[in-house]
Amino acid sequence: MKNILITGISGYIAPYLAKALVVNGGSKVTGVYNSHPIEINGITTQQCNLSHSTEIEKVFKSVKPDIVYHLASVTPTRINGQNDKFIEDFNCGVTAHIAKLCKSAGALMIYTSTDLVYKEGTNLEEYSSPQEPLTIYARTKLMGENAVIDSGTNYQIMRTSLVYGFTLSKYTSYFDIAYRALKSGKEVNAFTDQFRNPIYTEDAAEILLMLPSLYNENEIINLCGREYLSRYQMCFKMAEAFGFEKSLVKESSFVNFPNYTAIGAIGLDNSRLIQHGLTTHTYDQNLERSKKYRPK
Repeated sequence: MKNILITGISGYIAPYLAKALVVNGGSKVTGVYNSHPIEINGITTQQCNLSHSTEIEKVFKSVKPDIVYHLASVTPTRINGQNDKFIEDFNCGVTAHIAKLCKSAGALMIYTSTDLVYKEGTNLEEYSSPQEPLTIYARTKLMGENAVIDSGTNYQIMRTSLVYGFTLSKYTSYFDIAYRALKSGKEVNAFTDQFRNPIYTEDAAEILLMLPSLYNENEIINLCGREYLSRYQMCFKMAEAFGFEKSLVKESSFVNFPNYTAIGAIGLDNSRLIQHGLTTHTYDQNLERSKKYRPK
């Protein structure tokens, strides 16, 4: 029986991961949250302010984790109103502390970073492609990566692309916002000139579930889908799949938003996922899979 700890359990990917772990069995799962409690059948959840080092230390002592999924972070959608020091302290400082605790506990640390650490381009590889984080979020996530590496713990760092799928918590994503607008007959402005390899929440959870069994060395891996899509294409396909009016999806450009720091092209190489035997579904397939989670 493995003891598994998940930070950010009330976030976006974590509830899907917790559900996958419960279905898979063979582990005792504990998830920690800060301000948004969540109930997930089969796991234990508890409140913990990760910024208070003594609180997470108590969690480690009680859980005695074999595997730690560090998914909590200050994300772009939550970054407004926070100063740069807080963001750095959390995304880097908290990550560094958790990495040291993992080292002391002999736990494998799986850390979700971001594809936004890369310089704009396509076929971006984990160890050879240039890095150019343009936002405070991307810069501090890269600092978090370096803190994990420097800690001496065993790790798997996942550079995560744009995640999509319906939220299972109070977290609201671009996917949720676009769905609700289209369902209500409202227009959605979607970028035609910003491309990613988006990954579906369930695909991400299934990959994260499998990672510990595949671990044989410290590694950085691109966590991404197989397709290279713009947000416009994603929203248009959503309208098709759910039977919404496709003309509501309006073409837009990120260059029209001067206060929005964005990169046009972040195309990830997924060779490492494939080498590990890890696969994802197509975007169209995942839209069908997502229908069981759509809000009523």
